[in-house]
Amino acid sequence: MDPETDARLRPLLMLLGGFAGVAAWLFADHFDDSFADPRAYMTLVVFASGFFGVLLALVGPARLGRSLPAALGIALVMAGLMYWASFRHDAPRDFLEMGYPGLACFLLWMIATSFAAAGLRNDTRWHAYDVLFDISWRVFIRYLAAMLFTGLFWGLLTLSDALLQLVGLRLLSLIRSVDPLPWVLTGAVFGLALAVVHEMRRMLSPDLLLALLRLLVPVALVVIAVFLLALPMRGLSDLVGSLSAGGTLMSAALAAIVLVTVAVDRDTDAEIALPWMRIATQTLALLIPALAALALYALWLRVGQYGWTPARLTAVTVGAVVAIYGVSFGGAVLLRHNWAARIRKANVGVALLIVAISALWLTPLMVPERIAAQDQLARYNAGRLPADALPLHELANDWGRPGREVLAVLKRDPTLGTEFSKQLQDGGVIPRDSVKARATLARDMPVRGADPLTAAMLSDLNDTEVADWRAACARTVRGGPGCGMVMGQFSDAAVKGVVLLLQDDGTLRALSVMLMDSRIKLVGYVVTLTGEIGAGLPPSALEAFHAGEVTIGPSMTPVLKLGSVEIFPHN
Repeated sequence: MDPETDARLRPLLMLLGGFAGVAAWLFADHFDDSFADPRAYMTLVVFASGFFGVLLALVGPARLGRSLPAALGIALVMAGLMYWASFRHDAPRDFLEMGYPGLACFLLWMIATSFAAAGLRNDTRWHAYDVLFDISWRVFIRYLAAMLFTGLFWGLLTLSDALLQLVGLRLLSLIRSVDPLPWVLTGAVFGLALAVVHEMRRMLSPDLLLALLRLLVPVALVVIAVFLLALPMRGLSDLVGSLSAGGTLMSAALAAIVLVTVAVDRDTDAEIALPWMRIATQTLALLIPALAALALYALWLRVGQYGWTPARLTAVTVGAVVAIYGVSFGGAVLLRHNWAARIRKANVGVALLIVAISALWLTPLMVPERIAAQDQLARYNAGRLPADALPLHELANDWGRPGREVLAVLKRDPTLGTEFSKQLQDGGVIPRDSVKARATLARDMPVRGADPLTAAMLSDLNDTEVADWRAACARTVRGGPGCGMVMGQFSDAAVKGVVLLLQDDGTLRALSVMLMDSRIKLVGYVVTLTGEIGAGLPPSALEAFHAGEVTIGPSMTPVLKLGSVEIFPHN
């Protein structure tokens, strides 16, 4: 393979980084408000992130022309799977907040990039372990160094700005005054750093980092061995049914997997040679199955006690992969002959398995929200889950459409009782009072005429109001979400505002609010010029809000004009 020459690589990667910066600027500052379909917006963000993330990693070791199809293919698969899976929730933001979509997407990107880079080399097979090992660590080093250099660049600009301000010059203000310039600079500097690190690949190889990581093998071995030896004396009481204990055990097992992988290196010539270190590595590999078994045991007891949730499904899936690693590594050591080569071969197979599992989690074959919701319903129907222990909040607010489907079934159950039924409201439940709910609402609610909201500003709203406003924001109209707030001086007394909320029936509900003591307070309702209360307004008023067609007309009582709709707040 003929890599790009050093003379061409720097401007090329700076250009690609600049394009990535422009894309980030467009998505962050422009497209978010102009896209009528948030799902399409999310898909384009995933595609652009995947495309530039893969392309910047491939160009240098491979030519641009050969890297483009690989980056395009990986990005299309990632974006397509995310778009497909996002229909589990009404709002893509709720889907992303589940956590597993981002993890699955990251694993797809990371592993697929390594295999693609190996495949672009003419002198090797796409699954050759020595190439995969070397490329994976080189991509990590390149990205780490580039991020560090980009941070240093902006640190230098900040220091330069402080210095120039002493003579009345404002460098950062000048840069920020040109809208895309900060984004373009960040991308271009990042690309330049990637090019320089590639040029100096012989000096900045991962060998130093790998050598340092090898020193941790005996440390990890001692810690894990002491833990396992002390466990029988301590007992399993701290492990039983604890999700945090399972997570700690899996983290320790994953650390051991990384250290064993580093010790066996890329091939026989590079693998660890000292006899006592080889024994330490073998022993550490043999302890991984024990950690994985304990982690799965702790998780399984938790599931048996409380049932499935998406978080527990994620944890058990990770635990199963760790167990596969453990069995592969332990089996390779027990077979003795060529144990390091067997571990290297197992790493390729498990990496491909992780890609398959990550993709599976984004297909209808694996919907954790549905599995969790149906399991909770089955446990309730079987009498193993009392009514007051049903995860109603999660079913209504966190587990998307599958959760609400189960909630609808529970509403029809005559055995739930009056007290339980009071918790159900229009297919949802009164959510828990949490800062997170208000922070999410503050982020989702567009505001005109004032600064963006904060969670503290919404602290006077009760939980039902927060839930209603969030539900409206999850709906969409042309131009943005199904909610909006306009603040202005409607009277001499205080700053008032109007909150616009899109209802299930497609009409618009308008409420009067006031900003008092830095908090939003509901103070009344909204009326039209004909005296009608502002319920059942046309959604075109909210569309006009998103389009910027908002004015407060001068009169004795200033009127809020939203396109052709005129209203004013009333106490």
